[in-house]
Amino acid sequence: MKAIILAAGRGTRMRSNTQKVMHPILGKPLLQYVTQACQEAGIADITLVVPTDSDDIRSTLPGLNYVTQPQQLGTGHATQGAALQVSYDDDVLILAGDMPLVTPDFVRELISFYKANGETCVVAGDHMPSDTNTKWANASIYMFKGNLLIHGLTKLTNNSQGEYCLTQVPNILHEAGHMIYAYKSKLDASTFTDINTQAQLAEATKHMRERINMRHMENGVRIHDPATTYIDDTVDIAQDVIIYPGCILEGACVIQEGAIIGPYTHMRDTVVGKATTIRQSVLNGAKIGQNTEVGPFAYLRPNAVIGNKCRIGNFVEVKNANLDDGVKMAHLSYIGDADVGRDVNYGCGAITANYDGKKKHRTTIADGAFIGCNANLVAPVEIGERALVTAGSTITEAVPAECMSFGRARQVNKEGRAKR
Repeated sequence: MKAIILAAGRGTRMRSNTQKVMHPILGKPLLQYVTQACQEAGIADITLVVPTDSDDIRSTLPGLNYVTQPQQLGTGHATQGAALQVSYDDDVLILAGDMPLVTPDFVRELISFYKANGETCVVAGDHMPSDTNTKWANASIYMFKGNLLIHGLTKLTNNSQGEYCLTQVPNILHEAGHMIYAYKSKLDASTFTDINTQAQLAEATKHMRERINMRHMENGVRIHDPATTYIDDTVDIAQDVIIYPGCILEGACVIQEGAIIGPYTHMRDTVVGKATTIRQSVLNGAKIGQNTEVGPFAYLRPNAVIGNKCRIGNFVEVKNANLDDGVKMAHLSYIGDADVGRDVNYGCGAITANYDGKKKHRTTIADGAFIGCNANLVAPVEIGERALVTAGSTITEAVPAECMSFGRARQVNKEGRAKR
């Protein structure tokens, strides 16, 4: 079994510099959904027909066969190039690369229908209900026996626009006395949506969002408002996770059992541990342990690693830092390029001054240390175990274990000066 996916169209109506089949829908380009539908249906031999400037496609989808269509002369012309790799006894599925809603189940059903009807030529149709009857339209998905496909392609003629259309091939075969079958799918017409405009892309995104959210809900995830929840197809969510309205989960997110994702949280490539709660925060490339609370309005940047039973409060930012279990950062603080031990209390307004204008430097805070409000830890610097940095201090040298450190100017009061 072979598949040919036509993906060379320029998509001029998209009004975009991005190639049409590379426009993303919930974490994957259009073309990737189509290739995965074929692969999950058991087709390993896949040929993509692509334009000459196809580096993005090839790098995103390696390991496939590629044929270049230098001139856009229609679907028949595109298939002619790919058919050079087809043998007479091959079974060939042909579909468009801009149909991301086609499912593996549909591909399997089409293949079964093709095999049950003599393995000649099958044209897939989708139904278009009306008030009076059901109309059927060509879904632009075909199955051919290799010899019939090759014969039909050799007989193609161009139309008034100079294009060679694949839709002619079934007619050519029918006129030559071969049986042509129509597979009338009962799937919703949205399954066969092809993307030619930004409006159609948005409509397909809506259908894909509904499909993804339904899959998670069937697996035991509670989504309060699926209509306002956007989850990439690449996200992994365990059962008993609760997701509130307005959330956006992108990339390689993993959300473990019992976590709560509060309203209007935006996450990308982030791991959330069991029974952890995230409230109205932005997380990008972070890893969070179990039974931890984050937010509201926290910002966890790449390589922020948060341990178990931590508290990351409002308007806290963490970047490229490791926070061990039990760390408390209640509010209005910054930790960047740091290693923070267990049970550290990090006060309001405290920061690691990690950048000297040329290089980044790390701060180390040992277990049980207490960092007072508005402290400035000027990296590179080390704070020892159970040390106490007093509020308002600027620390530029190492603080030994169990030491109290002051790094602020002495207060001076001038009596009556304010009145004058």
